[in-house]
Amino acid sequence: MTDIHSIFSEGGELCQALPHYSPRDAQIDMAEAVQRAIEEHETVIIEAGTGTGKTFAYLIPALLSGKKVIVSTGTKHLQDQLYDKDLPLLKKIFKYKPVTTALLKGRSNYLCLYRIKTLRQRGRFENKKQVDDFYRIERYAGQDETGDITKLENFQDSTLASHVTSTTENCLHTECPDYEECFIFKARKKAMDADIIVINHHLFCADLSLKQEGFGELLPEADSIIIDEAHQLAETAGLFFSEQIGTKMFSDWLEDFNRLLALEAKDFSSHDAVASNIIEGMIELRKLLPEGNKRYALSEFYQDPKIADQLAHIADQLLELVVLTKPLIIRSKTLAQIVERLQELQESWTKITVTSQENPDDNTVVWLETYTHHLMICATPLDISEIFQKNSKGLKAGWVFTSATLAVNGKFAYFCAPLGLSDDNTLCLKSPFNYKSNALFYHPPELPEPNHPTYIQKFIRAILPVITEAKGRTFILFTSYRALNEAAEILKKSLSYPLFIQGDAPKITLIDQFRESGNGVLLGTTSFWEGVDVRGEALSCVIIEKLPFASPGDPIEQAKIDLINKKGLNAFINYQLPKSIITLKQGIGRLIRDPNDYGLLVIADPRLITKSYGKQFLNSLPEMAKTQKLERVQKFFEYVEKKRLE
Repeated sequence: MTDIHSIFSEGGELCQALPHYSPRDAQIDMAEAVQRAIEEHETVIIEAGTGTGKTFAYLIPALLSGKKVIVSTGTKHLQDQLYDKDLPLLKKIFKYKPVTTALLKGRSNYLCLYRIKTLRQRGRFENKKQVDDFYRIERYAGQDETGDITKLENFQDSTLASHVTSTTENCLHTECPDYEECFIFKARKKAMDADIIVINHHLFCADLSLKQEGFGELLPEADSIIIDEAHQLAETAGLFFSEQIGTKMFSDWLEDFNRLLALEAKDFSSHDAVASNIIEGMIELRKLLPEGNKRYALSEFYQDPKIADQLAHIADQLLELVVLTKPLIIRSKTLAQIVERLQELQESWTKITVTSQENPDDNTVVWLETYTHHLMICATPLDISEIFQKNSKGLKAGWVFTSATLAVNGKFAYFCAPLGLSDDNTLCLKSPFNYKSNALFYHPPELPEPNHPTYIQKFIRAILPVITEAKGRTFILFTSYRALNEAAEILKKSLSYPLFIQGDAPKITLIDQFRESGNGVLLGTTSFWEGVDVRGEALSCVIIEKLPFASPGDPIEQAKIDLINKKGLNAFINYQLPKSIITLKQGIGRLIRDPNDYGLLVIADPRLITKSYGKQFLNSLPEMAKTQKLERVQKFFEYVEKKRLE
């Protein structure tokens, strides 16, 4: 077994290869725990505080193990960083131990050669931009070895995106004439042969959900599986173990069907009238539901006879369309496949929208999400622990679950329970950063409760002096778009620093602009609470509007709360509170990203002091000085400026 301790220690290979590397006890402890899990096929759960260096702590044992290891990350951005930056660097340092690596994403991230060719054959474009986009995409597909759309500039903005990529439903698989040259097929083949495979949680959960349905695996067998950003896994897995059907899924099917008819069955038109009725019925259904983009429990609307009748009518029409299109099955394999796809849509629609309401399941919440023109209806399991354990044990691998935020008050029960994991083998590693010297926590006094109508106005009034002391250089994290938008309108009139607002530009663009400005103020919610890394003076203050409790109005959240309470447990103590603490820890993690960083943390919510559970939030903060006096904030930034000039 490789001496991992020496690699990370003073004078070890990392110190010799990396000029700015310095040994950290927490990183060494984590690397040794990961090595044991890989070598002995154990499961280990590790919280590694910000600055531990967890990426190297799991990649190096994986590289040196000589085993096949899958590494799954929370986002495609982190996936690309691992594959394009971290792994090449480590392979260069440890070149005496040659390993092969592969990057594997979901199919929607790769161009589809067959669909590009059929689009050219059909030759129907709505405008000159589509024509220009098509030639650019076609040229890229002919030149790039991977077909990865993330490398194709402005691809997601193109209206052709869905026409030149495939889905599980419309992929022809081995029947495709371009199968041997297929980008997805080649990426999976490379992954099969690689020692280290980098994927993301969506792909990992998609594989587990396919195993649940009894289909073939997307991923190769692995000796060990490392789940980074593991705090996201349960929620992602829950969505992948869901069943879903949507009005756009049918319109996409109809578009693909008509395109295929133009190539293989121009004489067939028996479907036109029924297909039109279904589209009209779905449009009518959407009109019966509230406007805006929001989630609702389907049960809220099923009591309305108009909505229940419309759902059932669409189910009947879909069944009639299946009967009408069945004669096409004998004409070709591609036509047979698309008719089978329609039958699956019909069965899902009936099961989710009708049967689920007539025979409800206590462990499933059926909910719908409205969009401007479409809607999606999902049946989501509330407790996935048995499903996850059944499928994950089938992989017969050692497991490493890690993140900067897994524990609540040093315990892992909140993370383990939803996945059915044991907390027998856990490791909680504190951040090596010196928060006592480099950070200050400020809690503004005399703010009203967050549900008070004037809360945002008084919150902004309380933090404006703080932003002035920080000379901009501030993230303000919100728990809702409503609060963000209200604050943005006030700040536009009262702030002299550059203001960056989520939604005005893509996330990465906003962060780059914020970093380059040197004195900006960025307003974000949801995704900005994690995965954002701004080091140095550009970010010197993180302000959190209120404690990040999930909205109980969300149908999945409310159903989970109801289920936990029905089991005789306290949903607030066992679910809502720990979930909020984990989210808060993620937000706090934006502040100090480097040993030389200094920063002020502001949490405005008065419930930190007025509610008994506030102590649990305070206990989750890194060890830093705390104050409610603005004068201390002023002195802190004076101290920071002095330290930076030294």
